Amino acid sequence: MYKLVSIDIDGTLLGSNRLVSEKTKEAIKRATELGVKIVITSGRPINRVIDLVKELGLDKDEEYVIANNGSTVHNTKDLSIIYERHLRGKDLKRVYKVFKRDGLAFEAHMDRGSLVEKDIVNVLPNNWRLSSSDTKIIDLNKELDDEEKVIKFLIISKVDVLEDIYEDINKKFSNEYSIVRSFDHLCEFMYKGCNKATGLMELGKHLGIKQDEIMSIGDELNDFEMIEYAGLGVAMGNARDEIKNIANYITKSNDEDGVAYALEKFIINAK
Repeated sequence: MYKLVSIDIDGTLLGSNRLVSEKTKEAIKRATELGVKIVITSGRPINRVIDLVKELGLDKDEEYVIANNGSTVHNTKDLSIIYERHLRGKDLKRVYKVFKRDGLAFEAHMDRGSLVEKDIVNVLPNNWRLSSSDTKIIDLNKELDDEEKVIKFLIISKVDVLEDIYEDINKKFSNEYSIVRSFDHLCEFMYKGCNKATGLMELGKHLGIKQDEIMSIGDELNDFEMIEYAGLGVAMGNARDEIKNIANYITKSNDEDGVAYALEKFIINAK
């Protein structure tokens, strides 16, 4: 029996309508009633995850969420941090200095919210929204202190623009930072070695749960390590081929209740 299930949000838990289906909510409820830890695991910062955690009834004592692509692990009841790895303002500025150009924008995720540079709207892909009320538009290079804590930062652009420079980004900075293209228009920078699997490892240690007792479900490149790490790695039917190729099992798509299907097969109806 798996004791912990790590579930990605975008493209996994959420359907194309950006909602969690009632069938998936019920499957999560039934799994938790069996004593299984359901851990929402996302690239999003904690403030953009917690409302969903509450919607699923996972904001209780001894429940946890992995945020910022594994850079932080939080208790969902009081948002206290049980694990964190972060960068500094000077890290963002180093990358900014090399890659600042028309067509690219930078965003920093920090304790005080998300900071984006003032001309970001001019480079946003059509499907990108500044939906969080804590997002502040500033001049990052001038208004961000060198030693200020930055949990992670992003380069945002239209897909073709990022495609042209992604190899160069990795060539110049992959020895210093963990870099992942979590969506076609997003390139994320974290503390070196951080990914969703490292957050999962730390949470497993905290809870006394072994690697082979963990199940992970995801669809995107930033789910790669946690799918590979888990005792059972599950790829969504809509996942990238790179994720399907390393998964132990491929469930249905996010629009076909793929998370619920996997929970029913391996947790709820497991013999």
